[in-house]
Amino acid sequence: MKPYLPRAARNYLEQLRRALDFLTLQERNEVIETTKQEILRLPGGGRRKSDLIRLLGEPASRALKFERHEPEALEVGSGKYFLTRILAWPIFALALLTLMVVLFAPPQAALANEQSFGFVAGGVGGLLGQLELLIGSQLIWLAFIPVILSLVPLWLPNSAGTTIHILGAVIMTVICAAGGGQLSLFFIPVTVLLWAQVFTPLLMMRGSMASPGPGWLVCAAVLLILVLGYASYQGLASFSAAPWLILAPAALLAVLAMLLPFRWKLAHIALVAAGLLVMAAGFVAALPGTYGAVLAWPWLAGGMSFAVGHLALAAGMWHERARKLLALF
Repeated sequence: MKPYLPRAARNYLEQLRRALDFLTLQERNEVIETTKQEILRLPGGGRRKSDLIRLLGEPASRALKFERHEPEALEVGSGKYFLTRILAWPIFALALLTLMVVLFAPPQAALANEQSFGFVAGGVGGLLGQLELLIGSQLIWLAFIPVILSLVPLWLPNSAGTTIHILGAVIMTVICAAGGGQLSLFFIPVTVLLWAQVFTPLLMMRGSMASPGPGWLVCAAVLLILVLGYASYQGLASFSAAPWLILAPAALLAVLAMLLPFRWKLAHIALVAAGLLVMAAGFVAALPGTYGAVLAWPWLAGGMSFAVGHLALAAGMWHERARKLLALF
């Protein structure tokens, strides 16, 4: 004998059947049978419509749970572009900020003429010496390189764009390594991000659920803490105001750096925000009307904090995106 269903339950199943018209007949019958068994186990056996709605939901809402998601409609293959995009715009913003500071910050104007690659020694002159002097005195104009190349992968996602991007990262690395003086320190954070824009998609795309391992995060935290210590030490050496104005923000950034291995999104966002604040505070402190401090050290500390925090945040966003996409299959 078939189990008896009250009128309210029969009406509910009929509405559900009509709402499942996107399924085949066999699939529809399976859902209806499963729902019928659930109703029979309900208190009261589905005699009241209010109980059915409260425990099972509206028929139309319940039907949506069985809607199919076609795998071919999901842009799973766009993972590399997704990673490139979430890296490109912050790099562009940081590169633009670096360009503006290097070109227009009054306290740094005197540094522009002190730069030299140092490739030419002694009395070696001629064309090579002139080239060194030309590049040395105009080093600040090379800040345009990361501004332009940071967005190249968005419009040239092929191998040509990757080649151009790697070339730009190599050029900026040479500037940082051989530029000499304090001016080249401004380019270190954006150079780190340029290399990250090249390698992060390759590393993260090695698996659809890839996320930065503990080793990567610990190394990033240690590296950032070392940079903060070095920048703080150098900053204190030429800072005439109270030392806590340098030590307090450095300690905050160091604490946030130590939280990197925990993969807390809010900690990563806080590291990015704190890095930007340190860069802004360093700019204010470098103005002639304030402390006349050297902007290179807070820029290095804040910029590296911004870079590391943004990379951790981008990796977490990719991991979350991959997890949600795979949950739909």
